[in-house]
Amino acid sequence: MNYLHTRGFTLIETIIVIALSVSMLIVLSLLIRSFNNSYLYEQSSALSAESVRSIIREIESLTAVADHVLQSHVFSGTTYTSSSAVLILEIPSIDSSGTVISNTYDYAVFYTNGTNAYRILEANASSKRTSGTKQLSSTVSSLTFSYDNADFTLVQSVTVDVQTLSQSRGQDSVDHRNEQMYMRNF
Repeated sequence: MNYLHTRGFTLIETIIVIALSVSMLIVLSLLIRSFNNSYLYEQSSALSAESVRSIIREIESLTAVADHVLQSHVFSGTTYTSSSAVLILEIPSIDSSGTVISNTYDYAVFYTNGTNAYRILEANASSKRTSGTKQLSSTVSSLTFSYDNADFTLVQSVTVDVQTLSQSRGQDSVDHRNEQMYMRNF
Protein backbone atom coordinates (compact mmCIF):
# COMPACT_ATOMS: atom_id res chain seq x y z
CA MET A 1 0.00 0.00 0.00
CA ASN A 2 1.20 3.27 -0.96
CA TYR A 3 -0.05 5.91 1.36
CA LEU A 4 0.12 9.41 0.25
CA HIS A 5 1.55 11.44 3.05
CA THR A 6 0.59 15.07 3.02
CA ARG A 7 2.35 17.36 5.29
CA GLY A 8 0.65 20.39 6.92
CA PHE A 9 2.07 23.36 8.75
CA THR A 10 3.37 22.78 12.21
CA LEU A 11 2.39 24.99 15.07
CA ILE A 12 5.86 26.57 15.20
CA GLU A 13 5.79 27.41 11.46
CA THR A 14 2.38 29.05 11.88
CA ILE A 15 3.58 31.12 14.84
CA ILE A 16 6.66 32.26 12.91
CA VAL A 17 4.54 33.34 9.91
CA ILE A 18 2.13 35.23 12.18
CA ALA A 19 5.04 36.93 14.03
CA LEU A 20 6.65 38.00 10.75
CA SER A 21 3.32 39.32 9.44
CA VAL A 22 2.70 41.31 12.62
CA SER A 23 6.26 42.73 12.49
CA MET A 24 5.79 43.80 8.87
CA LEU A 25 2.44 45.47 9.69
CA ILE A 26 4.02 47.35 12.61
CA VAL A 27 6.89 48.58 10.43
CA LEU A 28 4.45 49.59 7.68
CA SER A 29 2.22 51.50 10.11
CA LEU A 30 5.25 53.31 11.58
CA LEU A 31 6.41 54.21 8.08
CA ILE A 32 2.97 55.59 7.18
CA ARG A 33 2.83 57.56 10.44
CA SER A 34 6.30 59.01 9.85
CA PHE A 35 5.38 60.00 6.29
CA ASN A 36 2.15 61.60 7.49
CA ASN A 37 4.00 63.63 10.16
CA SER A 38 6.59 64.76 7.60
CA TYR A 39 3.86 65.75 5.16
CA LEU A 40 1.99 67.78 7.80
CA TYR A 41 5.21 69.49 8.87
CA GLU A 42 6.04 70.39 5.26
CA GLN A 43 2.52 71.78 4.78
CA SER A 44 2.96 73.86 7.94
CA SER A 45 6.36 75.11 6.74
CA ALA A 46 4.90 76.06 3.36
CA LEU A 47 2.04 77.96 5.03
CA SER A 48 4.49 79.84 7.25
CA ALA A 49 6.76 80.73 4.32
CA GLU A 50 3.83 81.85 2.15
CA SER A 51 2.55 84.06 4.98
CA VAL A 52 5.91 85.83 5.21
CA ARG A 53 6.09 86.28 1.43
CA SER A 54 2.54 87.63 1.31
CA ILE A 55 3.20 90.22 4.00
CA ILE A 56 6.51 91.34 2.50
CA ARG A 57 5.03 91.55 -1.03
CA GLU A 58 2.10 93.68 0.10
CA ILE A 59 4.21 96.08 2.17
CA GLU A 60 6.86 96.34 -0.55
CA SER A 61 4.32 97.02 -3.30
CA LEU A 62 2.97 100.06 -1.46
CA THR A 63 6.23 101.29 0.09
CA ALA A 64 7.90 101.42 -3.33
CA VAL A 65 5.27 103.87 -4.61
CA ALA A 66 4.75 105.84 -1.37
CA ASP A 67 5.91 109.42 -0.96
CA HIS A 68 5.99 109.53 2.83
CA VAL A 69 5.65 107.65 6.06
CA LEU A 70 3.08 109.53 8.12
CA GLN A 71 3.24 110.11 11.87
CA SER A 72 -0.49 109.34 12.18
CA HIS A 73 -3.68 109.07 10.17
CA VAL A 74 -7.35 108.37 10.89
CA PHE A 75 -8.80 105.29 9.16
CA SER A 76 -12.57 104.84 9.55
CA GLY A 77 -12.64 106.75 12.82
CA THR A 78 -9.59 105.01 14.33
CA THR A 79 -6.32 106.91 14.67
CA TYR A 80 -3.19 104.91 13.85
CA THR A 81 0.30 106.16 14.70
CA SER A 82 3.48 104.97 12.99
CA SER A 83 5.74 103.07 15.37
CA SER A 84 7.76 99.89 15.50
CA ALA A 85 4.44 98.00 15.30
CA VAL A 86 2.56 100.20 12.80
CA LEU A 87 3.45 101.60 9.37
CA ILE A 88 1.39 104.37 7.73
CA LEU A 89 2.09 105.33 4.13
CA GLU A 90 0.98 108.29 2.01
CA ILE A 91 0.76 107.08 -1.59
CA PRO A 92 0.07 109.23 -4.66
CA SER A 93 -3.29 108.28 -6.15
CA ILE A 94 -3.33 106.85 -9.66
CA ASP A 95 -6.01 106.88 -12.35
CA SER A 96 -7.16 103.88 -14.36
CA SER A 97 -4.21 104.22 -16.77
CA GLY A 98 -1.70 104.23 -13.88
CA THR A 99 -0.91 107.94 -14.14
CA VAL A 100 -0.30 109.77 -10.86
CA ILE A 101 -3.05 112.24 -9.97
CA SER A 102 -1.33 115.35 -8.64
CA ASN A 103 -2.04 116.46 -5.06
CA THR A 104 -4.26 113.43 -4.46
CA TYR A 105 -3.28 110.66 -2.06
CA ASP A 106 -4.23 107.20 -0.89
CA TYR A 107 -3.29 106.03 2.59
CA ALA A 108 -2.29 102.61 3.85
CA VAL A 109 -1.63 101.24 7.33
CA PHE A 110 0.00 97.92 8.22
CA TYR A 111 -0.41 96.47 11.70
CA THR A 112 -1.00 93.28 13.66
CA ASN A 113 -3.74 92.21 16.02
CA GLY A 114 -2.79 89.03 17.85
CA THR A 115 -1.46 86.62 15.22
CA ASN A 116 -3.21 88.42 12.36
CA ALA A 117 -1.52 90.95 10.08
CA TYR A 118 -3.69 93.52 8.32
CA ARG A 119 -3.48 96.23 5.70
CA ILE A 120 -6.09 98.97 5.52
CA LEU A 121 -6.16 101.01 2.33
CA GLU A 122 -8.06 104.29 2.16
CA ALA A 123 -8.21 105.34 -1.49
CA ASN A 124 -9.17 108.77 -2.78
CA ALA A 125 -12.47 108.78 -4.69
CA SER A 126 -10.65 109.45 -7.98
CA SER A 127 -8.04 106.74 -7.41
CA LYS A 128 -7.90 103.40 -9.19
CA ARG A 129 -7.04 101.65 -5.92
CA THR A 130 -9.84 100.10 -3.90
CA SER A 131 -10.37 100.97 -0.26
CA GLY A 132 -10.71 98.20 2.27
CA THR A 133 -9.16 95.99 4.88
CA LYS A 134 -7.15 92.96 3.88
CA GLN A 135 -5.93 90.22 6.21
CA LEU A 136 -2.40 89.37 5.11
CA SER A 137 -1.73 86.46 7.47
CA SER A 138 -3.08 84.62 10.48
CA THR A 139 0.24 83.13 11.62
CA VAL A 140 2.29 86.21 12.57
CA SER A 141 4.38 85.93 15.71
CA SER A 142 6.06 89.32 15.18
CA LEU A 143 5.95 92.21 12.72
CA THR A 144 8.18 95.21 13.36
CA PHE A 145 9.11 98.29 11.40
CA SER A 146 12.21 100.44 11.74
CA TYR A 147 12.89 103.69 9.96
CA ASP A 148 16.10 105.28 8.72
CA ASN A 149 15.16 108.59 10.32
CA ALA A 150 13.31 109.48 13.54
CA ASP A 151 11.60 112.36 11.69
CA PHE A 152 8.89 110.66 9.63
CA THR A 153 8.92 113.46 7.03
CA LEU A 154 12.54 112.49 6.22
CA VAL A 155 12.16 108.71 6.09
CA GLN A 156 13.61 107.24 2.91
CA SER A 157 13.54 103.56 3.80
CA VAL A 158 11.64 101.20 6.05
CA THR A 159 13.03 97.92 7.35
CA VAL A 160 10.41 95.24 7.86
CA ASP A 161 11.08 92.30 10.15
CA VAL A 162 8.41 89.61 10.05
CA GLN A 163 8.24 86.19 11.65
CA THR A 164 5.45 83.65 11.28
CA LEU A 165 4.75 80.53 13.29
CA SER A 166 2.64 77.57 12.17
CA GLN A 167 2.00 74.51 14.29
CA SER A 168 1.24 70.97 13.22
CA ARG A 169 0.85 68.18 15.77
CA GLY A 170 3.02 69.91 18.32
CA GLN A 171 5.79 70.79 15.85
CA ASP A 172 6.52 74.46 15.24
CA SER A 173 7.42 75.78 11.82
CA VAL A 174 8.95 79.26 11.88
CA ASP A 175 9.79 81.50 8.94
CA HIS A 176 11.59 84.81 9.36
CA ARG A 177 12.50 87.58 6.95
CA ASN A 178 14.05 91.00 7.36
CA GLU A 179 13.95 93.35 4.39
CA GLN A 180 14.77 97.00 3.78
CA MET A 181 12.36 98.81 1.45
CA TYR A 182 12.95 102.18 -0.15
CA MET A 183 10.32 104.85 -0.63
CA ARG A 184 9.51 106.27 -4.05
CA ASN A 185 12.30 108.31 -5.66
CA PHE A 186 14.98 107.07 -3.24
